[in-house]
Amino acid sequence: MSGMTKHRLIVFSDLDGCLLNKHDYQWQDARQCLLELRDRGVPLILASSKTVAEIEAIAAEIPCVNSPFISENGGAICWRSLATAGDPEIQCAGVPRSEILDLLAKLKSQFQFRSFRDLGLSGVMESTSLDAEKATAAMMRQSTEPLLWDDSENQRTEFEQILQQHKLTLTKGGRFWHVAGKISKGDALRKVVERYRNPGAVVAAIGDSQIDQSMLDAANVPIGIRVNGILSVNVSCPPGIVPQSEGARGWAEAVTELLRNFE
Repeated sequence: MSGMTKHRLIVFSDLDGCLLNKHDYQWQDARQCLLELRDRGVPLILASSKTVAEIEAIAAEIPCVNSPFISENGGAICWRSLATAGDPEIQCAGVPRSEILDLLAKLKSQFQFRSFRDLGLSGVMESTSLDAEKATAAMMRQSTEPLLWDDSENQRTEFEQILQQHKLTLTKGGRFWHVAGKISKGDALRKVVERYRNPGAVVAAIGDSQIDQSMLDAANVPIGIRVNGILSVNVSCPPGIVPQSEGARGWAEAVTELLRNFE
């Protein structure tokens, strides 16, 4: 790590509903802003519920500095350029997916829900509007299981209590509820920032849903993106940025405002 550039700004970002439009998964409205981040050498750490395979494919498309990324809501960190000798490039946390699936199978008779395992490839394609290749990548999970909740709110509360007894959590994302161990994007953010070894860096985080809140809370500059006109995250402490637009366009507006402070 000796000789690493001391970054003044590090940006963490959720994908769906933020850098990627919610309806078509496109990021092109943010192209110019991405190029500016890259040209300034600002690390962009993608942090998503998506799998390692999914994020690798997206990171290969967008113009950005080669940086770590966070998959499965903090379930794994792919260190890429920050990998150190003797350490794995992918660091996993939380509970193995197999244990989560075992418990969910036991709860199927009590609650109405459809996990990715239940949906299968065709169901995941229908629920996400992804093609077969991308849906297959979305199902390659290590430490989380997304699900669609089909039961009542009261039943969901009971379901969550049972998960907690097994040291699991239930968190709402953009489309799905996510069952996982006690992991968070916020914990993963802190690990990545520590690896950069620059205590003076300003950390910005961009999110749009409850599952992003821990990441926003851990940042110096939280940025909230509206979905269908509604802001579902708290960016008031410290005071953050909320752009007028949504999706990739809103992402670009927010990052442009952020960069004005680093002229």
